[in-house]
Amino acid sequence: MGAPRVPTRTVLFQSERSGLTYRVPALLPVAPGPTLLAFAEQRLSPTHPKDHGGCNQQPLPSADWATFAVGPGHGIQLRSGRLLVPAYTYHVDRRECFGKICRTSPHAFTFYSDDHGQTWRHGGLLSNLRSGECQLAVVDGGRAGSVLYCNARSPLGSRVQALSTDEGTSFLPGELVPTLAETARGCQGSILGFPAPHSNRPGDEGWSVGSRKTPFSPNLCPGAHKSPKEWAGDTQRGGGVDGTKGCGGGTELSGDPSPGPELSGDGRAWSLQLPRLPAALPQSPTWLLYSHPAGRRARLHMGVHLNRSPLDPHSWTEPWVIYQGPSGYSDLASIGPTPEGSLTFACLYESGTRVSYEEISFCVFSLREVLENVLPGPEPTGLGNKPWEQCWPS
Repeated sequence: MGAPRVPTRTVLFQSERSGLTYRVPALLPVAPGPTLLAFAEQRLSPTHPKDHGGCNQQPLPSADWATFAVGPGHGIQLRSGRLLVPAYTYHVDRRECFGKICRTSPHAFTFYSDDHGQTWRHGGLLSNLRSGECQLAVVDGGRAGSVLYCNARSPLGSRVQALSTDEGTSFLPGELVPTLAETARGCQGSILGFPAPHSNRPGDEGWSVGSRKTPFSPNLCPGAHKSPKEWAGDTQRGGGVDGTKGCGGGTELSGDPSPGPELSGDGRAWSLQLPRLPAALPQSPTWLLYSHPAGRRARLHMGVHLNRSPLDPHSWTEPWVIYQGPSGYSDLASIGPTPEGSLTFACLYESGTRVSYEEISFCVFSLREVLENVLPGPEPTGLGNKPWEQCWPS
């Protein structure tokens, strides 16, 4: 068994000697693609956003919220056209302690718009468990129809997940995901849904996650190691990935801040040659990818996990570590299939040699590489084959 491959890494944002730090990455694919917009916050220090000399105060959506924030990372758009922005609030659990708020708890929720962003409303809180920074994905539940999946940061020792059957207007009770451990103080993580591949080689030998018997060389152009160029403006910096323009499966990073639709779950036809998966493992029409530091005590080693049965919180694989060292917040994007038929992903993540906020790195990898490098998780519980009413969180 060979050592897992590590994707080529390109540094796009780097802390400066003046003390300016770049944190909280966001990655957005835009049509006609593959074009990615990479964003980051410029801060005077790692923990405080840059002060522009003023504050644009907005009323809180509820008298019971102490504060709220959106993201980090990307939002999604549903087939109905609804725009969804993941968010979280600190709910006021007890207000009166000598005239001051004395107890709050974090809870994830969504902002949604049904008129292309002209007006926004907030959905109900994920109320039964403390949950914070979150991301969303649409999961095809087969006979159950599509549901909205939320994966959130939590101070409870592991991630929290919750489902919504009304497009994010409300969430069913959340549950802990024991196979996705949190760091000591928790950390933001990214979630991405995409169509499960279909093998069209019925004669392939049986295969399982974590197997690395057959070497695989992805058709991806190598990343560059040139220093990133300054973006216009004083709040963002970025640069392109050399050697990707005009080559098969390449990706262009653009400095154009124009927004665009989320392209995860590309529905175009493509034929990816994959070995068959074990029949004992229930599969879903939608798979999930998740990025988060693999360290349990500190923000170390950026890992990528795969879930082929998203309604089962126990079916996550162990991580494929794509960066060894301090790492923090991240954002995933689906680039779509290459001309050779391999679905590819991009990851923008905080990294460093001493601390996780020294730089923000970018890498590209294929689904085949994920399948070759993730380690098997616990035995699946088979929720994917149970009736829908048994899939609700307990």
